[in-house]
Amino acid sequence: MKKTRISVLLSMIAIVFAIPACNAFAGKAALSNIRMSTDDTGKTSTTLYSPGDAFYAFADLNELKSGSVVMAKWYVINAAGVEGNSEINTSDYTYVSGIHFVYFKLTTNDGSDWPVGSYKVEFYLDGVLAGGQTFVVQ
Repeated sequence: MKKTRISVLLSMIAIVFAIPACNAFAGKAALSNIRMSTDDTGKTSTTLYSPGDAFYAFADLNELKSGSVVMAKWYVINAAGVEGNSEINTSDYTYVSGIHFVYFKLTTNDGSDWPVGSYKVEFYLDGVLAGGQTFVVQ
């Protein structure tokens, strides 16, 4: 009888410690591999653009729940004729199950060239900063 109680007690202790361990390995919603690209395929990474280029920012999506919101905030860090560290655009995407990456494209409103300088894009997942990428126009 004493052996049975010890076995049951040890089994209960094992279960108590196994549950948090399983949760530690469960997938957590996240964005990864944030990168800039030359086009909407994302196959050619870059951080250098010409003034007439469109900007493409990509992020891989990991374990997101349907309805999660991915947002891209674009900033001028330092460019001729533009106030530094100013936000120039915000775009968002509401996640649909089965999608593995997202990209955002940014062009000028009037088709004019981007001012030469440095820029950045920040990615947010459900309002929390997930990462970013800086890039240059020259």
